[in-house]
Amino acid sequence: MGTLEMKDLWLDIRYALRLLWKSPAFTLVALFTLMLSIGANVVVFGVVNAVLLHPLEVSDPHNLYQLRLQPWTHGKQLTTSYPAFEDYQRRNSTFSGIAGYDGYSEGKLSWGNSTRSVSGYSVTGNYFELLGVQPELGRLIQPSDEHGPNSAPYIVLSDSLWRSAFNADAGVIGTTVRLNKDSFTVVGVAPARFHGTEQFEWPDYFIPVVNHFDAEYLADRTGRPLTVLGRLKPGVTPQQAAENLSAIAAQLAREFPKTDTGVPWRLIRPGLSADDGDVIHGFLYGVTGLALLFLVAACANLASLFAARAADRSRELAVRVALGASQWRLVRQFMTEAVVLSMVGGGAGLVSAG
Repeated sequence: MGTLEMKDLWLDIRYALRLLWKSPAFTLVALFTLMLSIGANVVVFGVVNAVLLHPLEVSDPHNLYQLRLQPWTHGKQLTTSYPAFEDYQRRNSTFSGIAGYDGYSEGKLSWGNSTRSVSGYSVTGNYFELLGVQPELGRLIQPSDEHGPNSAPYIVLSDSLWRSAFNADAGVIGTTVRLNKDSFTVVGVAPARFHGTEQFEWPDYFIPVVNHFDAEYLADRTGRPLTVLGRLKPGVTPQQAAENLSAIAAQLAREFPKTDTGVPWRLIRPGLSADDGDVIHGFLYGVTGLALLFLVAACANLASLFAARAADRSRELAVRVALGASQWRLVRQFMTEAVVLSMVGGGAGLVSAG
């Protein structure tokens, strides 16, 4: 772009700013419309990106599945017992690994003279190993930590709890804290981007399942504390894995007819509260559609405002044409005004969405 064209463009921008300043009612209405529509869309698309498009912060999230019983019914417990989890872990032939967790446990975390209300996960020893998560500090819970009930008094802090409660002190590793009535040694801090395996839950801590439940409950096949995750072996389809699990379920039903029902299994994507994910998907897509319609309506209203304003400026335009202004120059002036207004309104929308 030449120097003369840049000068003309700068003159158009200055003229557009002056006209907008002299028409405060039009400018405020247009800016408010843009701010609301763009702000709403930024918020909605931010949520959609975080919940639907952004995968879990784990290694190879596309190969990770949550194991669920079928059929699904609201209000029915769909998790599994710890003994059954161990049976599926040993007997399956379609998963490279299976891990479990129980969330959301609430309690009081005490250290020194401080006490804080927290909530978190209890996990099997291979939970972090299965997910491929690396510690930010120290180490994470490992399979070798487990040697039966109450054998692993270890706790992993979330990054947010470590920073807010312990001031990001690296010296917290190795210290002893109390979770309710039980003592745990802090062995590590989870990475900042890892928040467990549910999009809407932000656990403060992770402790081993074997230290969360007593020995009697761990051995009880009627209790169902564990949500189960698994990684498929290469070349195995979700359907094949579900059939394998369902065959194991039928075996367990014959071996333990009083506690195991033999209900078939299925695989779903983790992260959205299990089967509620379908409802969440539908709701978010519906809200996205409404936000887009709102933006289209706002643009249509702005177009009408600009058209009415152009009609009011017919005298000004006639004078400019009489002085030698070309049609392209007039169009460029209107486009410059629209761009300036859009940029200011867009900026206001982004600020309001933030």
